[in-house]
Amino acid sequence: MNLDQISTFLAVYQLGSYMKAAEYLYLPQPTVSNRIKQLEAELGQPLFIRDKRGVTLTEEGRTFLPYAQKMTSSYEEGKEAVSRLKQGLQGKLTIGCNNSFAGSALPVVMEAFIERYPDVDIQILSYSSKDQIRRMKEREFQVGITRYAVNDPQLSFRQVHSEEVKLIVSPRHPFAKTAKIPIGDIRNQKLILYQPDTLYRKMIDVSLSRHNLQYDLKYETNNMHLIKNMVIRNLGVFFSGPLFLRDELLRGDVVAVDIVDNPFPESNVFLMYRSTELNSLDHLFMAHFQTYMERLRHTPLA
Repeated sequence: MNLDQISTFLAVYQLGSYMKAAEYLYLPQPTVSNRIKQLEAELGQPLFIRDKRGVTLTEEGRTFLPYAQKMTSSYEEGKEAVSRLKQGLQGKLTIGCNNSFAGSALPVVMEAFIERYPDVDIQILSYSSKDQIRRMKEREFQVGITRYAVNDPQLSFRQVHSEEVKLIVSPRHPFAKTAKIPIGDIRNQKLILYQPDTLYRKMIDVSLSRHNLQYDLKYETNNMHLIKNMVIRNLGVFFSGPLFLRDELLRGDVVAVDIVDNPFPESNVFLMYRSTELNSLDHLFMAHFQTYMERLRHTPLA
């Protein structure tokens, strides 16, 4: 059974005549007859009754008809999907991304994407998660990468990564030689935190306050590059998921220390998107991103 036989069967059924089907398909009539005979032989039953008025379906033909229609429909859907993919190999991709991910894992993800799709032009807009959500709702872009999900009917979120928050320290810090530290030991540490209006800072404050933990806030900044360099120079310590300092951890520039009685929720990465407005290139990137994040998950970072 092949697609030529199926399409010929449907043409004969729709036109009610072998001759009309042959004209429609630009085929000799014997070819049409032969295809139907081959299909009937494979099914083991006649599909048409031929008389002076034309052809009609047998009971077996009526039973087979919806399956034949489904097969050709699936074929057309497959062609359309391939066409969309081909269109996605060129064009402009615009992505929103939170600052911490843009300065850590995004470059290696994009390197693999660019290598595979070199003709795609890429624009990356880096904002805080709050700004990114607002700008997506204003339709500046259709796909974003964020650390947080919100309950908003205009937006969809797909979690692609999750990991424990750890204390990031310099290799020269006393904790660097310790497998785990009690959360209470942070009281005397010089903490580096994001600014109070960020979702990350609110998460830290709420988590520590639930444990009645006061901390020594030494530095505030929203610049991830600065935070990394301050930790490397042993000027302070920082709470983070290891993914956001993957290169520094792999090089040994910083150390991730486990926290006993860890009060923090998991550090996540989400794909954020407007599901009704995605184009083929958006779909292409989202599939690539999810696959590559799965690979990164198996890369030992700490």
